[in-house]
Amino acid sequence: MAQFTPAVGYHHFHDEVNMNFQLNRPLSFGGGKIDEIRSAANRIRGLSDWKREFLSLAETAERDGRRGDAAVYLRLAEFFMSVGDTDKQKVYEKFVDLFHKNLASEYSRGEIIRDKVRYESGYLPVMRLPVINGKKKGVLVAHGGFDSFIEELYPLMNYFREHGYEVIAFEGPGQGACLRNYGLVMTPEWERPVGAVLDHYGLSDVTLMGISLGGYLAPRAAAFDKRIKRVVAYDVIYDFFGCIASVRGPAFEAVIRILVALRAAPLINAVVRARMRRDPFVSWGVNQGMHVYGVRTPYRYFREVMRYNTRAFSRRVTQDFLLMAGTRDHFIPLEMFFKQARALTNVRSLTCRLFTEAESAQSHCQVGNIELALSCIVSWMDEIRNGKRERSSSSSE
Repeated sequence: MAQFTPAVGYHHFHDEVNMNFQLNRPLSFGGGKIDEIRSAANRIRGLSDWKREFLSLAETAERDGRRGDAAVYLRLAEFFMSVGDTDKQKVYEKFVDLFHKNLASEYSRGEIIRDKVRYESGYLPVMRLPVINGKKKGVLVAHGGFDSFIEELYPLMNYFREHGYEVIAFEGPGQGACLRNYGLVMTPEWERPVGAVLDHYGLSDVTLMGISLGGYLAPRAAAFDKRIKRVVAYDVIYDFFGCIASVRGPAFEAVIRILVALRAAPLINAVVRARMRRDPFVSWGVNQGMHVYGVRTPYRYFREVMRYNTRAFSRRVTQDFLLMAGTRDHFIPLEMFFKQARALTNVRSLTCRLFTEAESAQSHCQVGNIELALSCIVSWMDEIRNGKRERSSSSSE
């Protein structure tokens, strides 16, 4: 089986916080080379530079026979491409092709099983990782967040498999091939795709883990499907609109909230589009969001995002719950961790874990020390399985 060999440490590659986070991601997942990433970062001033540099790194890595690194760099190049970029789909397809070719031996040995689950007008892509050595402890169903790819989850999923858990990872609406190949846009009703996966495999006692925006999606599914017995929010997403809007400052967030509440569609479209012309990251983010949600205006995008708030259903979550967050997440305000913990009033047990800068795990989804986060999840699942977590216990180790 492929080994998960992540680097520890959150590096300063770039002054732009969003770029710097993306530059750190592959190293935490055990891919790419730090000297190559640092060299590319030194030449990046804007989004066009980003695309050029990582396409170049991907070409070099592929020429050198490093298919895994080439796939990592293609994903990085694709990430900040605009929806209208004609290269975006081609780069995505090449990334997927190289990724799976790099794991050909794992497929041939039955260590990974590619599958798909029928869902509405398309399919949910699945990667199933059966337990190869030792007794199976249980089943972990896992998914990503806003616009994630199932391939990105593989190093994490392999870690859980190596610790005795069969893993069924899937892409849902708005993610990866679901969006690109079948046109399935994001839905807040995540119990529907999760339910389709559970039905397909006949599962009734699973741990469900949601990553990034999955910190909203997984609790939502658990609130309405009790075949889910344990929930991991990796990390917290209490109010997705609050995350999206606050990134560009409190004034921008306040204005957008007021205008959306007033249903001032023409005005909000004008305000946001003006900001998009001045700020390439706002332009990229709003266009990507409209694509993921299948809407055509900034107003409709923000209306959709406002639906992704756990307040309405948190009291319906009755499972064992692991809530995670980083103390310096550039995307999620820390206050959401405490709001979510307080809102989970009926869970069987609640374990809260804040990761700190001293652990190099303070960032979104613990990029900088992902193995620490994964070990925390495994320990929690083992303790729940062995009955060592008492009702309504909590931890902030």
